[in-house]
Amino acid sequence: MQTEERVVARPIRPPRLEELPTPVREEPRPEFSVLNLLGRVAVVVVGFGLALTGWMLAMSVFLVFIGFPLFFVGLAVMEVGLKGSR
Repeated sequence: MQTEERVVARPIRPPRLEELPTPVREEPRPEFSVLNLLGRVAVVVVGFGLALTGWMLAMSVFLVFIGFPLFFVGLAVMEVGLKGSR
């Protein structure tokens, strides 16, 4: 379908980098802590245990309605432990 109006294309001026300064955030580096690491590992292990238990329940056909939610909750707990303090 064609229109009767005439379309005029005008060039757009490209943005200059000097006009848009981006500040650099300088955040302090998080300190390494063994307790923080052990806590994160414990959360990952608990999440893995929940996911594994949920998977085993899901493989038994009768308990699939309990197993799949438990499996996904376990995956979510593991993800929280892996993300840590980021």
